[in-house]
Amino acid sequence: MILKIKKKKFIEIKNNPFSNNYELLKEFKKKNIIANMWIEDYLKKNNKKIRNNLFPCKLFILNLKKDLGIKKPSYLVDIYKLIKNNGYKLVEPEVAILARLLYKKKTPGEWIRFATPLKAMIDVDGIPHLPKIGYGLNNYFIETYWAYPKAIFHPKNDFIVKGK
Repeated sequence: MILKIKKKKFIEIKNNPFSNNYELLKEFKKKNIIANMWIEDYLKKNNKKIRNNLFPCKLFILNLKKDLGIKKPSYLVDIYKLIKNNGYKLVEPEVAILARLLYKKKTPGEWIRFATPLKAMIDVDGIPHLPKIGYGLNNYFIETYWAYPKAIFHPKNDFIVKGK
């Protein structure tokens, strides 16, 4: 099903100012952005320059119910099919993590997940993750959520995707 989605731009990232992931992690600490251990694990394990060919890119927030027409709890793999069928793309993990520095909305308790490719963020235990960002207790966070095909998400959930 292809739906007419109102484009709600989340953010545009023009380039990557960091030479490697350690610099990005240091910037999180400098700006008091709390990264959970899985984000730190990914950044340390993949300490390489963020690919510049990923930029510029525009990211959009899609609500599963309003924008994708999902009316009941759905599997991640099915959500990803709808995202792609509507002309959007999944977000590379390094773009998602960098985006946390730029998104400063302060809605306590709001968590927005990035639609990253399955198996793109594997921790040292072999568990796939996708990043999610939020704000609470007067802090910005970047954490992770499980990213396996049968993970269930609800119509109220939002995902960040790459624009067309």
